[in-house]
Amino acid sequence: MRLPSRFSFWLTCIAVFVGVSSCVRIGLAIWISADGHSTGPLLGAIAVGLLHDASMGVALGLPFLAGIYALSFLWRRKYGRWIGHIMLLVFSGVLVFSSMAEFFFWNEFSGRFNGIAVNYLIFPREVIGNIGESFNLALYMPIAGVAALALYLALFRRLEAALLARHSPSELIFSIASIPVLAGIAALSLHLAPFAPSRDREINEVAQNGMFSMAKAFLTNDSQYDGQYAGMDEAGAIKLLRGVVAQNNTTFLASVTERSLLRHVDNGRIPKKLNVVLVINESFGSTYIDSLDNRRGESISPNIDRLAKDGLLFTNVYATGDRTVRGLEALLTSFAPIPGISTARRNGSEGMNSMPYLLRQFGYQSAFLYAGDGRFDNMGHFWETTGFDNVWDERDFTEKGFKTIWGYADEYLYKEASNRLDQMTSDGRPAFLAMLTVSNHRPYTYPEGRIAKDPNAKTRTNAATYADWAFGNFVDSARGKPWFDNTVFIFIGDHGPKVNGSAHVPVDGFRVPLLFYSPRHIAAARDGTLGSSLDMAPTLMGLLGISFESPFFGVDLRRVPEGGGRIAMAHNFSVAFGTEGKLVVLEPNRTVRGYTFEPGPTQPQWQKWVDPQVMDLGIAQTQTAHRMFYGHQYHELSNTDGMRLATPDPKPTAELRR
Repeated sequence: MRLPSRFSFWLTCIAVFVGVSSCVRIGLAIWISADGHSTGPLLGAIAVGLLHDASMGVALGLPFLAGIYALSFLWRRKYGRWIGHIMLLVFSGVLVFSSMAEFFFWNEFSGRFNGIAVNYLIFPREVIGNIGESFNLALYMPIAGVAALALYLALFRRLEAALLARHSPSELIFSIASIPVLAGIAALSLHLAPFAPSRDREINEVAQNGMFSMAKAFLTNDSQYDGQYAGMDEAGAIKLLRGVVAQNNTTFLASVTERSLLRHVDNGRIPKKLNVVLVINESFGSTYIDSLDNRRGESISPNIDRLAKDGLLFTNVYATGDRTVRGLEALLTSFAPIPGISTARRNGSEGMNSMPYLLRQFGYQSAFLYAGDGRFDNMGHFWETTGFDNVWDERDFTEKGFKTIWGYADEYLYKEASNRLDQMTSDGRPAFLAMLTVSNHRPYTYPEGRIAKDPNAKTRTNAATYADWAFGNFVDSARGKPWFDNTVFIFIGDHGPKVNGSAHVPVDGFRVPLLFYSPRHIAAARDGTLGSSLDMAPTLMGLLGISFESPFFGVDLRRVPEGGGRIAMAHNFSVAFGTEGKLVVLEPNRTVRGYTFEPGPTQPQWQKWVDPQVMDLGIAQTQTAHRMFYGHQYHELSNTDGMRLATPDPKPTAELRR
């Protein structure tokens, strides 16, 4: 039986989609096989992926199947055929370009298109500019254009025949009737089929279809927790979570049945209201620290290691995600990660508990300074609605200098910060200035002559070395400022440079340095306590000796018992929670995976059993955080009238363990 021309052409297009998608999958499989992934599971991923591609192809193609019949009167006309050919050429270009882009995306993020790709589509100015500055488009775009044209020409005759063909009533009935049947099969396949054939994250990513994973991220970034992830009774969750954040200087202020972590933290009665300068460095993981995880045979962080000799360096701190907005969430609001996107990008983040709200109670003025455009990724709105008195971005810089599409080079950010600090401290009030850098980001370039590494090489390590130089130069230049001696500088990466590996949450890629530098006020030490970027704010308050009330999910790292501590991070739709030696990963469909975990640059190792205690702690924290956010129950500090402030007392502060 010969199929009608139009239906046959539609099936041909589905076959082309599956073929191109399979080529991408095979290419990715060959790529990761070089990293030691075994052939058997990869072949399984390729086989499973065929079904995934076919299902996604049908789902994407059904509107076109309906259109090719419903608009048959249009296609037989000359201008209609022109429209049809233009559409085929455009779709050929989209298919080829997106397929090529998958390899570049994998190189950067070790995964299929996800929420990061969605955000990139939302902010095309930065992304298109970044692509232009990072890659040789003069080479790649002609290749993509020729491939798209070749694909179009291969389908030209079939399309022409389909557009000119006349259909019988029976053909129309058959085609229209097949649409709901095919839609049902595709939907069931995409929803029920086992597209995670392995416990290896990267192999499962190979099995996915990139367009499906992107569509899923777009539709479910604001993912629900209850019913989708493993849960527990709320009373038990609150009790467990309070046990996580309780320390030897805390007193809970809410009733035992209340969904709240609100507590009084007693850091003594003689506060040191130092100026606070928080440097959130783009993508600066511990892998760049010479004295920690740098194994590249070249020095990257001589300045940070130099300053760390006179500062307090925490060596086992882990970021809560692999996106800047996730880092901002943890560092500025001390809020635990929940599945999907950061709360910094969700409706309802306005008025969340935060460092600026907290410090305002103690007379601090606050500002956020960003080297790029604050409109990107909703960051400016987040800063403006979580307590900062002022928010400045690249449009407010007084000195213009070297910049990429992402914003000004770090040294110009620090010059602007120094000038702003001069103004903020002129009236004698303590200042909190937080800033976010952009230089350690693709295209990985910077002004010439600063370091003995070529900016035109556009490598990660060169950009990280420049970021280290710029921070060291900033601190050294500040030594002559009147505010220097009464300032604590904090350096931390918002996240690591790249997350890859077989674990569903490759924890080693999340490790970041946390340095507190104030030689006159903070004793030098290296502290190996296991902790999270959530813990930066409570640790700072402890170092300042400021007693306070808050419901922060973080704790003072200096008060964590020996061998204690915990980490938490989100990666796409997975959330990990770990203690020293043990790690669990919570995933949709109430799946929980267990791993062994040791702090450092090594990957967690999958194990068949899940530690029940760590699992319960992970569930308690993630479930409670999700319910708090959507119940608007993490917003106490924005209403400072109802907060009780600590009062001065001449009694000296008790000396801490470190």
